[in-house]
Amino acid sequence: MTVTEHVDPIMALMSAAPRRRTHDEPLPVDGVIPSGLDGAFVQASRYPGGSWQSHAAAGPVLFSGVRLGGGTARRLTTAGEFGGHPLERMPDLAAWIRPAGPAAPPPDGPWSVSLALPVQDRATAEWHTIATYPGLGCAEHLTIGTDGGIRDARSFALDGAPLMHAVALTDRFVVVFDLPVTYHRAAAMVGTRFPYRWRRDRPARIGLLSRRPGDATEPRWFPIDPCYVSHSVNAYDDSGRVVVDAVRRERAFDGPSRGGEGAAGSRVHRWTLDLGSGAAEERPLVDSMTLASVDSRRAGRRHQLMFGCAPGGRALVGHDLAAGGTQVRELEPGRRAGQPVFVPRGRAEGDGWLVVLTQNDAQRRSELLVLDALHLNGRPQAVVHLPALLPAARHTTWMTTPAGPAHRR
Repeated sequence: MTVTEHVDPIMALMSAAPRRRTHDEPLPVDGVIPSGLDGAFVQASRYPGGSWQSHAAAGPVLFSGVRLGGGTARRLTTAGEFGGHPLERMPDLAAWIRPAGPAAPPPDGPWSVSLALPVQDRATAEWHTIATYPGLGCAEHLTIGTDGGIRDARSFALDGAPLMHAVALTDRFVVVFDLPVTYHRAAAMVGTRFPYRWRRDRPARIGLLSRRPGDATEPRWFPIDPCYVSHSVNAYDDSGRVVVDAVRRERAFDGPSRGGEGAAGSRVHRWTLDLGSGAAEERPLVDSMTLASVDSRRAGRRHQLMFGCAPGGRALVGHDLAAGGTQVRELEPGRRAGQPVFVPRGRAEGDGWLVVLTQNDAQRRSELLVLDALHLNGRPQAVVHLPALLPAARHTTWMTTPAGPAHRR
Protein backbone atom coordinates (compact mmCIF):
# COMPACT_ATOMS: atom_id res chain seq x y z
CA MET A 1 0.00 0.00 0.00
CA THR A 2 1.25 3.46 -0.84
CA VAL A 3 0.02 6.80 0.41
CA THR A 4 -1.35 7.63 -3.03
CA GLU A 5 -3.95 4.86 -2.86
CA HIS A 6 -6.08 6.81 -0.34
CA VAL A 7 -7.01 3.68 1.58
CA ASP A 8 -8.24 3.99 5.16
CA PRO A 9 -5.06 2.96 7.06
CA ILE A 10 -7.00 1.72 10.07
CA MET A 11 -9.09 -0.70 8.06
CA ALA A 12 -6.01 -1.72 6.08
CA LEU A 13 -4.31 -2.62 9.34
CA MET A 14 -7.27 -4.61 10.60
CA SER A 15 -7.87 -6.51 7.36
CA ALA A 16 -4.20 -7.45 7.11
CA ALA A 17 -4.39 -9.75 10.13
CA PRO A 18 -4.87 -13.50 9.67
CA ARG A 19 -7.56 -13.49 12.38
CA ARG A 20 -9.86 -10.56 12.92
CA ARG A 21 -12.22 -9.75 15.74
CA THR A 22 -14.22 -6.58 15.32
CA HIS A 23 -16.63 -4.98 17.76
CA ASP A 24 -18.99 -2.81 15.73
CA GLU A 25 -21.35 -1.76 18.47
CA PRO A 26 -20.67 1.78 19.71
CA LEU A 27 -19.05 1.94 23.13
CA PRO A 28 -20.56 3.94 26.00
CA VAL A 29 -19.13 7.46 26.20
CA ASP A 30 -19.32 10.05 28.97
CA GLY A 31 -18.99 13.56 27.54
CA VAL A 32 -18.59 14.35 23.86
CA ILE A 33 -15.91 13.05 21.52
CA PRO A 34 -14.40 16.14 19.81
CA SER A 35 -15.28 16.40 16.13
CA GLY A 36 -11.60 16.87 15.28
CA LEU A 37 -10.73 13.43 16.64
CA ASP A 38 -11.21 11.16 13.65
CA GLY A 39 -8.93 8.16 13.78
CA ALA A 40 -7.82 5.43 16.12
CA PHE A 41 -5.79 5.01 19.27
CA VAL A 42 -3.80 1.81 18.63
CA GLN A 43 -1.39 -0.13 20.80
CA ALA A 44 0.75 -3.22 20.29
CA SER A 45 1.32 -5.67 23.12
CA ARG A 46 2.50 -9.17 23.78
CA TYR A 47 -0.18 -11.77 23.33
CA PRO A 48 -1.53 -12.77 26.78
CA GLY A 49 0.52 -15.58 28.26
CA GLY A 50 3.43 -15.05 25.88
CA SER A 51 7.08 -15.13 26.86
CA TRP A 52 9.70 -12.50 26.11
CA GLN A 53 9.83 -14.03 22.62
CA SER A 54 6.42 -12.50 21.99
CA HIS A 55 8.41 -9.46 20.86
CA ALA A 56 9.83 -11.53 18.01
CA ALA A 57 8.92 -10.74 14.43
CA ALA A 58 7.29 -14.15 14.04
CA GLY A 59 5.66 -14.18 17.47
CA PRO A 60 2.03 -13.42 18.29
CA VAL A 61 1.17 -9.72 18.45
CA LEU A 62 -2.05 -8.19 19.73
CA PHE A 63 -3.10 -4.88 18.21
CA SER A 64 -5.89 -3.29 20.22
CA GLY A 65 -7.42 0.10 20.64
CA VAL A 66 -10.39 2.35 20.04
CA ARG A 67 -11.59 3.96 16.84
CA LEU A 68 -13.10 7.44 17.21
CA GLY A 69 -15.12 9.27 14.60
CA GLY A 70 -18.49 10.83 13.98
CA GLY A 71 -19.01 11.28 17.69
CA THR A 72 -18.85 7.53 18.39
CA ALA A 73 -16.25 5.07 19.67
CA ARG A 74 -15.76 1.45 18.63
CA ARG A 75 -13.32 -1.12 19.86
CA LEU A 76 -10.54 -2.53 17.67
CA THR A 77 -8.91 -5.84 18.53
CA THR A 78 -6.79 -7.83 16.11
CA ALA A 79 -4.80 -10.88 17.11
CA GLY A 80 -2.49 -12.75 14.80
CA GLU A 81 0.98 -14.03 14.13
CA PHE A 82 2.60 -11.60 11.76
CA GLY A 83 5.38 -13.00 9.67
CA GLY A 84 7.82 -10.99 7.60
CA HIS A 85 9.23 -7.67 8.66
CA PRO A 86 7.58 -5.93 11.66
CA LEU A 87 7.93 -2.49 10.05
CA GLU A 88 5.34 -3.16 7.36
CA ARG A 89 2.28 -1.69 9.06
CA MET A 90 3.09 0.66 11.94
CA PRO A 91 6.82 1.32 12.32
CA ASP A 92 6.47 3.08 15.67
CA LEU A 93 4.96 -0.06 17.20
CA ALA A 94 7.71 -2.29 15.85
CA ALA A 95 10.23 -2.47 18.72
CA TRP A 96 11.21 -6.10 18.78
CA ILE A 97 13.85 -8.72 19.45
CA ARG A 98 14.09 -11.67 17.08
CA PRO A 99 15.75 -14.82 18.43
CA ALA A 100 17.20 -17.44 16.13
CA GLY A 101 14.76 -20.27 15.51
CA PRO A 102 15.49 -24.02 15.69
CA ALA A 103 16.49 -24.16 12.05
CA ALA A 104 18.40 -20.89 12.12
CA PRO A 105 22.06 -20.22 13.05
CA PRO A 106 23.13 -20.11 16.73
CA PRO A 107 21.68 -17.35 19.00
CA ASP A 108 24.71 -15.15 18.43
CA GLY A 109 24.54 -15.58 14.69
CA PRO A 110 23.43 -13.11 12.04
CA TRP A 111 19.73 -13.93 12.37
CA SER A 112 19.45 -12.55 15.88
CA VAL A 113 18.64 -8.86 15.95
CA SER A 114 17.42 -6.15 18.30
CA LEU A 115 15.64 -3.11 16.90
CA ALA A 116 15.17 0.27 18.60
CA LEU A 117 11.73 1.83 18.51
CA PRO A 118 11.73 3.76 15.19
CA VAL A 119 11.29 7.53 15.10
CA GLN A 120 9.89 9.52 12.19
CA ASP A 121 11.38 12.41 10.27
CA ARG A 122 8.46 14.83 10.00
CA ALA A 123 9.86 16.44 6.85
CA THR A 124 10.28 13.25 4.78
CA ALA A 125 7.86 10.90 6.65
CA GLU A 126 10.68 8.32 6.68
CA TRP A 127 11.48 6.33 9.80
CA HIS A 128 14.89 5.78 11.41
CA THR A 129 16.07 3.07 13.76
CA ILE A 130 19.18 1.20 14.88
CA ALA A 131 19.54 -2.57 14.60
CA THR A 132 22.16 -4.50 16.60
CA TYR A 133 23.34 -8.00 15.75
CA PRO A 134 24.90 -10.29 18.38
CA GLY A 135 28.18 -11.76 17.24
CA LEU A 136 28.74 -9.44 14.30
CA GLY A 137 30.52 -6.52 16.00
CA CYS A 138 28.46 -3.94 14.16
CA ALA A 139 25.09 -2.21 14.07
CA GLU A 140 23.04 -0.67 11.28
CA HIS A 141 21.22 2.62 10.85
CA LEU A 142 18.07 1.69 8.93
CA THR A 143 15.95 4.19 7.01
CA ILE A 144 12.42 2.94 6.39
CA GLY A 145 10.00 4.29 3.84
CA THR A 146 6.30 4.98 4.35
CA ASP A 147 5.55 1.54 2.90
CA GLY A 148 7.63 -0.18 5.59
CA GLY A 149 10.40 -1.08 3.16
CA ILE A 150 14.04 -0.48 4.11
CA ARG A 151 15.37 2.26 1.82
CA ASP A 152 18.88 2.50 3.22
CA ALA A 153 21.10 0.57 5.63
CA ARG A 154 24.40 2.02 6.90
CA SER A 155 26.56 -0.15 9.13
CA PHE A 156 28.97 1.07 11.80
CA ALA A 157 31.26 -0.65 14.29
CA LEU A 158 29.67 -1.57 17.63
CA ASP A 159 30.71 -4.48 19.82
CA GLY A 160 28.75 -6.32 22.49
CA ALA A 161 25.35 -5.96 20.76
CA PRO A 162 23.89 -3.48 23.29
CA LEU A 163 20.13 -3.49 23.71
CA MET A 164 18.67 -0.27 22.33
CA HIS A 165 15.09 0.44 23.24
CA ALA A 166 15.34 4.01 22.02
CA VAL A 167 16.77 6.16 19.26
CA ALA A 168 16.34 9.89 18.63
CA LEU A 169 16.49 12.15 15.61
CA THR A 170 17.53 15.74 14.88
CA ASP A 171 17.83 17.52 11.56
CA ARG A 172 21.53 16.64 11.42
CA PHE A 173 21.97 13.48 13.47
CA VAL A 174 20.64 10.11 14.49
CA VAL A 175 21.18 9.79 18.25
CA VAL A 176 22.49 6.35 19.30
CA PHE A 177 22.52 5.04 22.90
CA ASP A 178 25.36 2.58 23.63
CA LEU A 179 24.62 1.58 27.23
CA PRO A 180 25.65 -1.21 29.62
CA VAL A 181 22.88 -3.69 28.74
CA THR A 182 24.30 -6.17 26.26
CA TYR A 183 23.60 -9.55 24.71
CA HIS A 184 24.11 -12.53 27.03
CA ARG A 185 24.77 -15.66 25.00
CA ALA A 186 24.17 -18.13 27.84
CA ALA A 187 20.72 -16.71 28.52
CA ALA A 188 19.92 -16.83 24.82
CA MET A 189 20.94 -20.47 24.64
CA VAL A 190 18.37 -21.33 27.33
CA GLY A 191 15.73 -19.79 25.10
CA THR A 192 13.16 -18.84 27.73
CA ARG A 193 15.17 -16.12 29.46
CA PHE A 194 15.54 -12.57 28.25
CA PRO A 195 18.97 -12.60 26.55
CA TYR A 196 20.25 -9.21 27.73
CA ARG A 197 22.01 -8.33 31.00
CA TRP A 198 23.44 -5.30 32.78
CA ARG A 199 27.27 -5.16 32.53
CA ARG A 200 28.95 -3.15 35.28
CA ASP A 201 32.25 -3.01 33.39
CA ARG A 202 30.86 -1.52 30.18
CA PRO A 203 31.07 2.28 29.73
CA ALA A 204 28.01 4.28 28.64
CA ARG A 205 28.03 6.72 25.76
CA ILE A 206 25.79 8.58 23.33
CA GLY A 207 26.67 8.64 19.66
CA LEU A 208 25.80 11.16 16.96
CA LEU A 209 25.55 9.58 13.52
CA SER A 210 25.50 12.17 10.76
CA ARG A 211 22.55 12.09 8.38
CA ARG A 212 24.34 14.13 5.72
CA PRO A 213 25.45 12.24 2.59
CA GLY A 214 29.21 12.01 2.37
CA ASP A 215 29.84 12.55 6.10
CA ALA A 216 31.63 10.00 8.28
CA THR A 217 29.73 6.73 8.63
CA GLU A 218 30.88 6.16 12.23
CA PRO A 219 29.13 7.91 15.16
CA ARG A 220 30.89 10.53 17.20
CA TRP A 221 30.78 9.25 20.77
CA PHE A 222 30.22 11.24 23.98
CA PRO A 223 30.92 9.45 27.31
CA ILE A 224 28.11 9.70 29.89
CA ASP A 225 27.41 8.29 33.35
CA PRO A 226 26.27 4.63 33.34
CA CYS A 227 22.50 4.30 32.94
CA TYR A 228 19.82 2.78 30.78
CA VAL A 229 17.48 4.70 28.45
CA SER A 230 14.09 3.07 27.98
CA HIS A 231 12.37 5.80 26.02
CA SER A 232 13.49 8.83 23.99
CA VAL A 233 11.48 12.03 24.46
CA ASN A 234 13.01 14.36 21.86
CA ALA A 235 16.32 15.68 20.52
CA TYR A 236 17.27 18.80 18.60
CA ASP A 237 20.23 20.76 17.24
CA ASP A 238 21.16 23.93 19.15
CA SER A 239 23.91 25.75 17.24
CA GLY A 240 27.12 23.93 18.22
CA ARG A 241 25.31 21.56 20.57
CA VAL A 242 22.82 18.71 20.44
CA VAL A 243 20.21 18.44 23.20
CA VAL A 244 18.83 14.99 24.03
CA ASP A 245 15.92 14.35 26.41
CA ALA A 246 15.07 10.76 27.36
CA VAL A 247 13.68 8.61 30.16
CA ARG A 248 16.68 7.40 32.17
CA ARG A 249 17.16 4.68 34.78
CA GLU A 250 20.24 4.11 36.93
CA ARG A 251 20.37 0.51 35.73
CA ALA A 252 18.18 -2.17 34.16
CA PHE A 253 18.06 -5.95 33.66
CA ASP A 254 20.12 -6.33 36.80
CA GLY A 255 17.75 -7.60 39.55
CA PRO A 256 16.59 -11.11 40.40
CA SER A 257 13.84 -10.89 37.78
CA ARG A 258 16.24 -9.36 35.23
CA GLY A 259 13.49 -6.90 34.41
CA GLY A 260 13.96 -3.62 32.65
CA GLU A 261 10.47 -2.48 31.78
CA GLY A 262 9.40 -1.08 35.13
CA ALA A 263 9.17 2.60 35.87
CA ALA A 264 10.79 2.54 39.32
CA GLY A 265 13.68 4.98 39.40
CA SER A 266 12.82 6.42 35.98
CA ARG A 267 13.01 10.15 35.28
CA VAL A 268 13.33 12.46 32.32
CA HIS A 269 16.98 13.36 31.88
CA ARG A 270 18.76 15.85 29.60
CA TRP A 271 22.14 15.47 27.94
CA THR A 272 23.71 18.46 26.17
CA LEU A 273 26.43 17.34 23.76
CA ASP A 274 29.01 19.98 22.86
CA LEU A 275 30.24 19.42 19.31
CA GLY A 276 33.27 21.63 19.86
CA SER A 277 34.70 20.17 23.06
CA GLY A 278 33.28 16.64 22.84
CA ALA A 279 31.91 16.95 26.37
CA ALA A 280 28.46 15.88 27.55
CA GLU A 281 26.65 17.78 30.28
CA GLU A 282 23.77 15.95 31.94
CA ARG A 283 21.13 16.74 34.51
CA PRO A 284 17.73 15.48 35.72
CA LEU A 285 14.93 17.32 33.98
CA VAL A 286 11.65 16.05 35.47
CA ASP A 287 11.54 13.63 38.40
CA SER A 288 7.83 12.92 38.37
CA MET A 289 7.43 11.78 34.77
CA THR A 290 8.03 8.60 32.82
CA LEU A 291 6.81 7.46 29.38
CA ALA A 292 7.19 11.09 28.35
CA SER A 293 6.62 12.61 24.91
CA VAL A 294 6.27 15.99 23.22
CA ASP A 295 3.83 17.59 20.82
CA SER A 296 4.51 15.47 17.73
CA ARG A 297 4.96 18.60 15.59
CA ARG A 298 8.00 19.54 17.73
CA ALA A 299 9.81 16.25 17.13
CA GLY A 300 13.44 17.01 16.23
CA ARG A 301 12.98 20.68 17.21
CA ARG A 302 13.26 22.64 20.44
CA HIS A 303 10.26 21.91 22.65
CA GLN A 304 8.73 23.59 25.67
CA LEU A 305 6.07 21.12 26.79
CA MET A 306 6.22 17.45 27.74
CA PHE A 307 3.43 15.01 28.51
CA GLY A 308 3.62 11.66 30.24
CA CYS A 309 2.82 9.52 33.25
CA ALA A 310 3.96 9.44 36.84
CA PRO A 311 5.81 6.25 37.87
CA GLY A 312 3.41 3.33 38.03
CA GLY A 313 0.90 5.17 35.84
CA ARG A 314 -0.90 6.56 38.89
CA ALA A 315 -1.16 10.06 37.37
CA LEU A 316 -0.88 11.97 34.11
CA VAL A 317 1.72 14.72 34.03
CA GLY A 318 2.32 17.79 31.89
CA HIS A 319 5.47 19.86 32.33
CA ASP A 320 6.35 23.31 30.98
CA LEU A 321 10.15 23.63 30.69
CA ALA A 322 10.08 27.39 30.21
CA ALA A 323 7.73 28.24 33.07
CA GLY A 324 8.89 25.40 35.29
CA GLY A 325 5.29 24.47 36.07
CA THR A 326 3.86 20.96 36.28
CA GLN A 327 0.27 19.76 35.93
CA VAL A 328 -0.55 16.47 37.67
CA ARG A 329 -3.83 14.68 37.15
CA GLU A 330 -4.19 11.96 39.77
CA LEU A 331 -6.17 8.94 38.66
CA GLU A 332 -8.77 7.17 40.77
CA PRO A 333 -7.39 4.61 43.23
CA GLY A 334 -6.71 1.30 41.51
CA ARG A 335 -6.51 2.85 38.06
CA ARG A 336 -3.28 3.28 36.09
CA ALA A 337 -2.45 4.92 32.79
CA GLY A 338 -0.51 3.59 29.84
CA GLN A 339 1.47 5.51 27.22
CA PRO A 340 -0.41 8.73 26.33
CA VAL A 341 -0.67 9.93 22.74
CA PHE A 342 -0.73 13.60 21.80
CA VAL A 343 -3.09 14.52 18.94
CA PRO A 344 -2.71 18.09 17.53
CA ARG A 345 -5.69 20.41 17.31
CA GLY A 346 -4.57 24.05 16.82
CA ARG A 347 -1.32 25.60 15.64
CA ALA A 348 0.38 26.38 18.96
CA GLU A 349 2.61 23.87 20.73
CA GLY A 350 0.54 21.75 23.10
CA ASP A 351 -2.79 22.78 21.56
CA GLY A 352 -4.36 19.38 21.21
CA TRP A 353 -5.72 16.35 23.01
CA LEU A 354 -4.02 13.79 25.19
CA VAL A 355 -5.53 10.37 24.52
CA VAL A 356 -4.64 7.66 27.03
CA LEU A 357 -5.88 4.20 27.94
CA THR A 358 -6.33 3.52 31.65
CA GLN A 359 -6.82 0.20 33.39
CA ASN A 360 -8.45 -1.04 36.56
CA ASP A 361 -7.22 -4.58 37.19
CA ALA A 362 -9.61 -5.22 40.07
CA GLN A 363 -12.68 -4.32 38.01
CA ARG A 364 -11.22 -5.84 34.82
CA ARG A 365 -12.17 -2.73 32.89
CA SER A 366 -10.40 -0.17 30.70
CA GLU A 367 -11.28 3.41 29.87
CA LEU A 368 -9.98 5.68 27.14
CA LEU A 369 -9.61 9.28 28.32
CA VAL A 370 -9.68 12.27 25.97
CA LEU A 371 -8.19 15.30 27.75
CA ASP A 372 -7.30 18.85 26.78
CA ALA A 373 -3.50 18.63 26.79
CA LEU A 374 -3.11 22.19 28.10
CA HIS A 375 -5.63 21.64 30.92
CA LEU A 376 -4.99 18.14 32.22
CA ASN A 377 -6.81 18.83 35.48
CA GLY A 378 -9.98 19.91 33.71
CA ARG A 379 -13.02 17.78 33.07
CA PRO A 380 -12.31 15.05 30.48
CA GLN A 381 -13.76 15.90 27.11
CA ALA A 382 -14.73 12.25 26.73
CA VAL A 383 -14.39 8.98 28.63
CA VAL A 384 -14.87 5.83 26.55
CA HIS A 385 -15.86 2.76 28.60
CA LEU A 386 -14.58 -0.58 27.32
CA PRO A 387 -16.33 -3.80 28.37
CA ALA A 388 -13.10 -5.63 29.16
CA LEU A 389 -9.53 -5.03 30.31
CA LEU A 390 -7.24 -4.37 27.37
CA PRO A 391 -3.68 -5.65 27.83
CA ALA A 392 -1.01 -3.26 29.06
CA ALA A 393 1.19 -1.81 26.33
CA ARG A 394 4.13 0.59 26.33
CA HIS A 395 3.96 1.38 22.60
CA THR A 396 0.98 3.34 21.33
CA THR A 397 0.11 5.53 18.39
CA TRP A 398 -2.66 7.63 16.87
CA MET A 399 -3.68 6.85 13.29
CA THR A 400 -5.66 9.46 11.40
CA THR A 401 -8.39 8.57 8.95
CA PRO A 402 -8.77 8.73 6.01
CA ALA A 403 -5.27 8.14 4.73
CA GLY A 404 -2.90 10.80 5.98
CA PRO A 405 0.11 11.34 8.23
CA ALA A 406 -0.24 9.64 11.61
CA HIS A 407 0.30 11.57 14.81
CA ARG A 408 2.65 9.39 16.80
CA ARG A 409 3.12 9.01 20.56
